[in-house]
This record gives sequence, C-alpha cells and structure tokens, in this order.
Amino acid sequence: MERFKTILDSVFSWVLKLAMVLLVAMVIIVFTNVVLRYGFKSGIRWAEEMSLVIVIWFTFISMALGVKENLHINISLLPRKLGYNFFVVLDLLKNGLQVFLGSILVIYGWRLTVNGHKSRLPATHIPNSVNYLVLPIVGIFIILYAALYFYEDLKKFHKRGGAA
Repeated sequence: MERFKTILDSVFSWVLKLAMVLLVAMVIIVFTNVVLRYGFKSGIRWAEEMSLVIVIWFTFISMALGVKENLHINISLLPRKLGYNFFVVLDLLKNGLQVFLGSILVIYGWRLTVNGHKSRLPATHIPNSVNYLVLPIVGIFIILYAALYFYEDLKKFHKRGGAA
C-alpha cells in the first residue's frame, strides 16, 4: 500500500506543478491585459476566457489537494468526547462520502466533457470541453486518495478491536 501511495503522490505532484504553472500564467495574462487595457487602450481578446479556464482548473485541483492533505472542514470536538472508535467511524464515513463525490465527478464530468466538445469557446475557438476535462481527472485523484485513507482508517478500526 505504501508503494501505491508513493506512486499516487508522485503522479499528483505533476498535477500540482501544472496548477502552479497555470497560476503563474494566469497572473501574467491578467497583468498584461490590465496594462494593455488601461495603458494602451487595447487588450488581449482571449485573456478573460483563458483566465476563467485556468481558475476552473486551479479550483478543482485544489479540491483534490484538500482531500490528499485532509484539509477539508472537520468537526473535532464531538469525536474527542465520544472516543477513538467513534472518531474512526466518522473518518470512514467522511472518506466514503469523498469516494462517492469523486465518482460523481468522474461520471458526470466525463459526460460534460464529451458534450462540451461540441461547442467552442468564443475568443480562442478551443473546445468548451477544456473547462470540464479537469472534473474526471480530479475525481480519479479524489477517489484514490479517499479510498486509500478509508483503507488506512479501516485498519486502525480493526487494530483497536472494532466496536469494542
């Protein structure tokens, strides 16, 4: 299982590098567009469109990072009062819901991607599916990380004696 996690982390690190490059590209595009628009009374025709695409990709990649790093909102007061096993059961439930959410992203994200390929973005004329392609990609990472954490929590639960 450690080997699987190592491989998954190394693949996801490339996705994070892509997100960093996209963020830098967006800053450069927006900055250049602002300078051209207010300084020279012209602008880049496709700047807003590409910035929106980048924001969409960056947002969903960040969601997968939140699952990987367990950064999403957790309620920690209740489990402390109710004991370790209850805490593990809540983690199992959370990870199961994340697998479900990832599955929805993969299934419906793929459908949106296929349907979006029929239309084009107005300024760049690239297929609209570029906006939706991130959904199944991120969904796969969410499923894999949540399933990995589900497995680890299940091992913890059984090691401590289950519902005892």
